[in-house]
Amino acid sequence: MKNAVVLKQLMFNALIVLGLSACSSVVELKYYQLPVPASSSENTASKDAAVLIVEPVMVANYLNTNALILQTSQVELHRTQQHQWLEALDQQLNRILVSELQAKLGNMSVTTAEFAVKSATPSAKRLLVQIAEFHGTEQGMVILSGRYSWLGASDGGVELRQFRIELPQPEAGYPSMVKTMGAAVSQLSEQIAEQLQSQPQ
Repeated sequence: MKNAVVLKQLMFNALIVLGLSACSSVVELKYYQLPVPASSSENTASKDAAVLIVEPVMVANYLNTNALILQTSQVELHRTQQHQWLEALDQQLNRILVSELQAKLGNMSVTTAEFAVKSATPSAKRLLVQIAEFHGTEQGMVILSGRYSWLGASDGGVELRQFRIELPQPEAGYPSMVKTMGAAVSQLSEQIAEQLQSQPQ
């Protein structure tokens, strides 16, 4: 009888330990969004200004995930389990690029493909951005690379540009990594704006 009581007590203690272990193994998810810089100036394009339609941003397959990506070696990439995007990355990129290009291209009216269909603007230029790499590294760098192209309505020609941006994180940690990723997107929008402004309207 005494042995049975002892055995029950041992089983009860084991269940408590297992329960505590399961609770301690629960991972608390942390969610991030790319920062949207405050526009330094508003777009003042006239109603008859040239129109730029920003097509939906395309990202590489490995970026089609909620997880932030960390490069751990020259050939290894790691999908983080605890650190997640709050919103799909391609949607964030599309919204930020439209916002920043609207502020930087004062001589053009910038819109999305969705609104362009509604407003019927056949003479507009169309911008397509394709992201090949967008992640942090264990060495504290952020890498953004890919290409962008636009179709000019005046001559039907296609302009294509490759880009690669590498920025150091000011401090360690995923919040700093995401802020630096936002800075890389701002640099990309600046490059695109400069290229477009140098083109004939």
